Amino acid sequence: MNQRRGAWLKLICVLGVSWSCDPNAPDTTSPGTGPGVRACGVEGVLLCDDFESASVGGAPDASKWQVQIFEQKGSIAIDGTQAHSGSKSVYVNGNGAGSYRSVLFTTTAPFPPQHNSFYARVFMRSKNGMGQGHSTYFGGGSADNQRMVRIGFHQYVLEANLIHPGTEYEVMSGPWGEPSKGVQLQAGKWHCVEAFFNGAQHELRVWFDGSEVAGLHTTNWDKNLSTWSPQYGKAWFGFETYHSEQDELWYDDVIIGTQRIGCGG
Repeated sequence: MNQRRGAWLKLICVLGVSWSCDPNAPDTTSPGTGPGVRACGVEGVLLCDDFESASVGGAPDASKWQVQIFEQKGSIAIDGTQAHSGSKSVYVNGNGAGSYRSVLFTTTAPFPPQHNSFYARVFMRSKNGMGQGHSTYFGGGSADNQRMVRIGFHQYVLEANLIHPGTEYEVMSGPWGEPSKGVQLQAGKWHCVEAFFNGAQHELRVWFDGSEVAGLHTTNWDKNLSTWSPQYGKAWFGFETYHSEQDELWYDDVIIGTQRIGCGG
C-alpha cells in the first residue's frame, strides 16, 4: 500500500466514514504489489484458490490441482514466506539441468468451460524476471496436449504462443530485440496477469497489472488462421522452459471464471 493512500485511509477511519479500513486491502491504483485480498466472490467464478487451506511444504489441494514435473527436474510446494494475500502461495522451483524443464500444477476441475471460453487470472512473483530463451508461465489446452495456448516470455518480454499440430505461432508484447518496448515482469514484485481464452471466437486477450497488452490480442496469430482454438480441457500454471532458463516463481489468488476478473483481489 502506498504511503499517501495509507494516510488517507487512517484519516477516513478516524472520522468514521464507512469505507474499507483494512490495512491489507489491495491498492488498486498499483495492482500486483501486494498485500492483497481474495476475490472468490466475484461473478462467474469456476475455480478460486488462495492456497490458505493447504499445508506449508505440501502440494496444492489435490481436489483441484495435479502436480506434473517432467523427469523430476524442479519442485512445487506450498510456501509460507511469500504471498499476495493471506500467508501462503505456491512456490515453483524451475531451476535445474537440461534445456527443457516443465514444472506445472494443472487443473481439469472446471473444464470443459461453457462456449469453450474462460478467463484465468493469477498473481505471480518471479525471482529472476524474464530471460531471453522462450519459456511459459501458464496456459490452457486440449486434454490430449495437441493444441495449447501459453503465456510466457521470449526475448525478455511477455509473449503468447499457440501450439497447433505440427506448428507453433507466437505474438509478442514488443518488437523483437527491443525489450524496453515490451511488457516485462520485474524481479521480486507481485504482478497481476489475466488472459481470456475465447475459444468460441478464436481469440486471445491478455492483461498485465490491469492494462490490456495490445500486442497479445490476437484472432489469427498474424498468419490468417481462423479455427485454431483448442477444445479447452485444462489449464496450468508454473514454469516451462525450452531454452535452459532458470527461475523460481510464486503463484497466488488463482481464479478461473466466465467473466473478466481484474486485479481487485
